[in-house]
Amino acid sequence: MGKGRKVLSNDHARALIKQAVAIVFGDARAEAEAAAEIATIEAVHVQTAPKPRRFRRPPI
Repeated sequence: MGKGRKVLSNDHARALIKQAVAIVFGDARAEAEAAAEIATIEAVHVQTAPKPRRFRRPPI
């Protein structure tokens, strides 16, 4: 996930837990569903995340 958020939403945490449980029990379908949910949540976050402002120094 790289340099992501420091706090996860409830939906994101639930999807990560769902994926982990599916991996442990070997349920490929549930794992794929969870991965799709995680990808959707990350895509929404990237689209709505504010971009940092670049401040310019005033000319001297």
